[in-house]
Amino acid sequence: MARLTVERLFSNPPLTGTLPTEIRFAPGGDFVAYLKPAEEDRERLDLWRLDLAEGTHRLWIDASVLTDPDAILSDAEKAERERKRLFATGITTYAFSPDGNCLLIPAGGNGYLYDIGTADLRRFTPEDSRQTDFTFSPSGRYVSYVRNGNLYYYDREADREMAVTNDGGGLIRNGIADFIAQEEMHRFEGHWWSPDESAIAFTRTDESTVAVSQRYEIDADAIRVIEQRYPYAGETNADVSLLVHELAGDARHTVDYRHAPDDYLARVAWAGKRLAVQVQSRNQQTLYLDFHTPGVTGRDTVIEERSDTWINLHDNFRSLDGDRFLWTSEREGNAQLYLYSNGEPTRLTSGSGRVEKVLHADADRVVFSGWAEDPTEQHAYTLSLAGGDPVRLTADAGWHDLSVDTATGRCIDRHTSLTSAGAVRIIDPTTGSTPLWPEDGQADPYAEYLPAHVTPELGTLKAEDGQTLHYRLTRPASGGEAHPLIVYVYGGPGVHRVRNEWAPLLLQLFAGRGFGVLELDNRGSSSRGPAFEAPIYRHMGEAEVRDQIVGARFAQSLDWVDPERIGVFGHSYGGFMTLMCLSKAPDVFRAGVSVAPVSAWELYDTHYTERYLGTPQDNPEGYERSAVFPYLDGLRGRLLIMHGMADDNVLFTHTTRLIKALQSRCFPFEMMAYPGSKHALQERSVSIHRFNMILDFFERSLPG
Repeated sequence: MARLTVERLFSNPPLTGTLPTEIRFAPGGDFVAYLKPAEEDRERLDLWRLDLAEGTHRLWIDASVLTDPDAILSDAEKAERERKRLFATGITTYAFSPDGNCLLIPAGGNGYLYDIGTADLRRFTPEDSRQTDFTFSPSGRYVSYVRNGNLYYYDREADREMAVTNDGGGLIRNGIADFIAQEEMHRFEGHWWSPDESAIAFTRTDESTVAVSQRYEIDADAIRVIEQRYPYAGETNADVSLLVHELAGDARHTVDYRHAPDDYLARVAWAGKRLAVQVQSRNQQTLYLDFHTPGVTGRDTVIEERSDTWINLHDNFRSLDGDRFLWTSEREGNAQLYLYSNGEPTRLTSGSGRVEKVLHADADRVVFSGWAEDPTEQHAYTLSLAGGDPVRLTADAGWHDLSVDTATGRCIDRHTSLTSAGAVRIIDPTTGSTPLWPEDGQADPYAEYLPAHVTPELGTLKAEDGQTLHYRLTRPASGGEAHPLIVYVYGGPGVHRVRNEWAPLLLQLFAGRGFGVLELDNRGSSSRGPAFEAPIYRHMGEAEVRDQIVGARFAQSLDWVDPERIGVFGHSYGGFMTLMCLSKAPDVFRAGVSVAPVSAWELYDTHYTERYLGTPQDNPEGYERSAVFPYLDGLRGRLLIMHGMADDNVLFTHTTRLIKALQSRCFPFEMMAYPGSKHALQERSVSIHRFNMILDFFERSLPG
């Protein structure tokens, strides 16, 4: 029986990701396009198509003909990849023109147009240039993009490029989302076409307002001093303006979106000839939805959401017809769906479940994803805007991710569960379900490891305040008693890890080496509503740690777990949690691996940190209590710290400060730094090295 190894997990062909990604109906619905890793290179994605009538799959566009693996990425491309957590190369995204006759393919910093009828593929961006943020206009006549901080668009009919801005470069960037918007608001757009293509709204970011801080980027051959405009908690953010450029005559209007000088530009969309702008206050306790008419002074504020803690942003605004639009809000508990008409809201959903994402909306109905009873599952629902109860579209238990064909109402459903690595099907409202993947006879590269595969199990515990905590438990592959157990933790807000889905195969590495693994979504985790998230407000690393202790105590009660051999492992917020668990509960956690940890929250950025802690100026006690340093005297167990030495998110300074504090206490620990690696540590060689080291560390630190 084959045992999974670290080397095999990160080698070709990929054991995970055998299902396609970015699956989309072509306009007209005759075929489906998708991305799939190349057999010879798991990190490169190629574009494929499936002709539905014939049921045949074929490689459509080979990414190797579009990209140069040795090309040097621009700083904007590096930032985009890091913020979007893009670890693949080749074709990572694509778009159909609205008429379905053409494909837009960004690849290697260039823009390509592919004529579907003639199979003509041509590059339309200039030679020796690199671009990001490619976007089709609503009719497909124009393609917009950003180069060297300036916004351009290409007119397909006239075959010419037009510049929207010319002041970009250095500290000025036009048409591209700023660091805070991308990293913390998950707004990746920096420009938006009007429905009639007469205008394009765009952001202009001036980073001169952010103080210069220096950090070292260390790789194998050099040490560089990077002057970074990093907006530390409590400090000044970049100045983000919103403008509207009219294509005819080049008139330009500034949209005065701020209610207060330090407000955030959270979301932008067009609603007919007006801009729908979501504005978030600096303390994130107020969110406005305003309508602006370009060139006209003033705003129409139609929604003002308020919270005593913070307001979670969403992407569920949908403009319908007239003054009608859709909106989700947590004002009455977990996120529910509302229909606004002439400024008046009607609540469309109810119950204790959650509306997660609006997938499609038209004048008559809405399709959305979320959960009704069990937060470990995700399903899709359709709902008539005229009233009635939502109708569930997805039948099988597990986790469903859907995309909707707006023309026909068909859905592509990508489904996984604890017992299924995944399947893709078409859900047709009239004809039912049609399976697409896996293909008949398709080889499964994981097949030889299936006999040793351990299926995780789900369960619930109770937090100290009575709220339900969900966990996922993976038993060791070998039977018997007295096994060590690893608590694999993230623990931070914005993440929901415990799901009824095909679990990361990393868990099988631990199981195959005789470890059990426990994952628990503590209070503060996402997708459970304000009451579940609120306990971390103004002080982090407290309720979360107490919940992880509840999970570890439960594990200690199991007859196959050695209660004296409990370890903890996490990355980023999980690295912070590892340090807090080891320091606050040394009688429970005997060893830990802390990867890229936050050690002091004043070293992290404004939007994320202030959402939960406020500013260091107004909550100094909360910042002190939420740092790891006051608790390091409690450390007793074995500790391994890992960090990328070019991390521009959780800066390496977090770890150097931690190292100094541990050395001053004469506390022995192990350390591994990765030159040139950023926060995700995604390079194949780095992944193989660090996970082999982690397994070895736990085997040495939690011996039988």
